[in-house]
Amino acid sequence: MTQSVTKPGGFAQLARTRGVPAAFILVLLAFGGFSLLLPVVPLAVLRGGGSELVAGATTGVFLTVTVLVQLLTPRITAAIGYRWVLASGSALLGLPSGLLALFDGPFAVLAVSGVRGAGFGMMTVAGSALVAELAPPGMLGRATSLIGLAVGISEAIFLPVGLWLLEVFGLATVAWGATAFGVVGLLAAARLPDVHPAPARPSDPSALGRRAMIVLLAGPFLVMVAVSLPYGAAASFLSPALDSIVSGSGAVVAGVGLGLLGVGVIVGRTFAGLVSDRRGPGALVWPGLGFSALGMAGIAGLLTLSANPWWFIAPAVVFGLGFGAVQNEALVGSFERMPRSRLGTASASWNISFDAGTGLGSVVMGAVAGFGYVVLFMVAAGVVLVVGGPAAVGARRTRPTRDLTVPHRDDKVGS
Repeated sequence: MTQSVTKPGGFAQLARTRGVPAAFILVLLAFGGFSLLLPVVPLAVLRGGGSELVAGATTGVFLTVTVLVQLLTPRITAAIGYRWVLASGSALLGLPSGLLALFDGPFAVLAVSGVRGAGFGMMTVAGSALVAELAPPGMLGRATSLIGLAVGISEAIFLPVGLWLLEVFGLATVAWGATAFGVVGLLAAARLPDVHPAPARPSDPSALGRRAMIVLLAGPFLVMVAVSLPYGAAASFLSPALDSIVSGSGAVVAGVGLGLLGVGVIVGRTFAGLVSDRRGPGALVWPGLGFSALGMAGIAGLLTLSANPWWFIAPAVVFGLGFGAVQNEALVGSFERMPRSRLGTASASWNISFDAGTGLGSVVMGAVAGFGYVVLFMVAAGVVLVVGGPAAVGARRTRPTRDLTVPHRDDKVGS
């Protein structure tokens, strides 16, 4: 097992590590552009007369393409390096977003969602892996929680901001705002050092073959699916669920709730990162699953009571705390199981589990929503327990194997 190292002022040291601030900004922008439009596009489809299935499909197509590209990103990164992958991903994710303001047909919306999904897939895998590449020894937990901080800030700010902009200014403002994220991302990518994944060594576990890697990563993968599927359901359907209680004003409350869910993610991931560096990964998997299930069940219970929409903020925050803790535990666990030459594979596995689960939460739960929103969120709570419980055993049982050698860089380092 990799020995943990506790260093005072670790986050300050990470902030001074070359390339980490730029990578942090890129992850922030990636999830910012994602969060800005995530609840907006399905709601705009529904308000435009589209069905719940089509509304869910907008997120589903986005994340299906995301997952397919994530499978290829480790190889692409090995060929051209992190800087160019992140620059390309930023362009694909951000620049086409403005087209949503020009074309409102279902096929056009799905096509734009697919292109944006390709960019998101490249940015998520390469961004997480790059921070792990650059992390000083003994600080992997805090480095991954830094990724969580970027994700959480994006969710806390841009999920509600996107819905607010939609209500006040309309879809065009939100769409062109997401395009601006892509432009800023290109500038941030130019500040990255020219880092490439480390070459494989004969002693690496990757020599055991693809099946061995699948076994090593299965536990963290399934744990993440168990919590990201309910997240996709909440992101896509909390707003229309609250609209069913207070017609026309659900988006505002849902935006605040989703934003505070993001704050919960920040707290959960940061705390889990500190615990992971001191005790090793896995200690907070079970509590995280418990909080996640409780949050979904709380939303279902309040819907049953037709409670005041503002009460829904509490279970959203509870879910966010659990979601954040599980995110960090699963990501650290994935990195720990792989050698440095396979950090891209570990990052791809984690991001695929996140995005596949979120997409399933939008598409599958869009069908479940036909039985009512109470049923939808109760099913989501059940998924956390039924899928996450058995997977948590595997997530904690596998011994970590990651080496702590220094990151690999080309001889030429960019600015």
